[in-house]
Amino acid sequence: MTTKPSDALWVDGPFPLVPTPVKRPGLKNPDHFYIEAATDMAQAHNVIIRGLNAIILQAPNVPNSSEEGYKPKDVKDLLSFVQSWTKMVHHHHDVEETYIFPEMAKFSGDPELMEGPWHEHRLFQGGLEKLLAYATATQPDEYRWVGGMKEIIDSFSKHLTDHLYAEIDVLLSFGHFDSEGYRKLWIGTHAVASSAGNLRQKLNMLSDVFPCVYGCNDKTYEGGHSWPELPWIMPYLIKYWFAIGNGAWRFCPSDWWCNPRPLTFAPRAKGQNGRADRA
Repeated sequence: MTTKPSDALWVDGPFPLVPTPVKRPGLKNPDHFYIEAATDMAQAHNVIIRGLNAIILQAPNVPNSSEEGYKPKDVKDLLSFVQSWTKMVHHHHDVEETYIFPEMAKFSGDPELMEGPWHEHRLFQGGLEKLLAYATATQPDEYRWVGGMKEIIDSFSKHLTDHLYAEIDVLLSFGHFDSEGYRKLWIGTHAVASSAGNLRQKLNMLSDVFPCVYGCNDKTYEGGHSWPELPWIMPYLIKYWFAIGNGAWRFCPSDWWCNPRPLTFAPRAKGQNGRADRA
């Protein structure tokens, strides 16, 4: 389970996290690589879910321009966090559609192997694009949770999370493939995806997407699991270089070492400025 930073509400809800496959009892052929692949994907999906929950839980508690306590910088940072989260989700699914799905289909000899997950992407893609457009174009004094961001998130969040759960079950059905061949495919597609893009795109990833990945990860979840497999220096580079001075990361539910921390804009007790029942 998650080691929560306190008894306060944290981002393991409202959308539940994906159980870690490698921790599940009763899986067949436990030494096969399909379990490791599904576990890695589950870690990535839980980063997305924690980020979504962080937005849903904190955004209603950021006062807008018509409310007491309004601070333009708070809203600006929230919108920036939402942009980064959306870009992270886009990147994750771009990697799947460009590299993982085609290579899996080729490896299996079944061109329709990943058609289900691919079609599921279509169900929430439009909503993600609307959210990115809203977070990018909205000025701080125009921001609204109800009557703005909430309705956009509500339009696609269930489609997104249903997909994130279902895709793990798909990967857990691959125990009949050759284990070593599957391992080579998995490592190879991720290596190609990591090397793609020009220098500017890679720098943008380090300053925009990677802070969201680390800040929405939880290395304590269900007893701990080391993910992502990146150089040990990466969190130091993010904290002291790429993320420095960006207030958006106040909305992250974990620190740069993937330890859970209290939410900065946690839901308040009922009766405090009347905000608790607006989430």
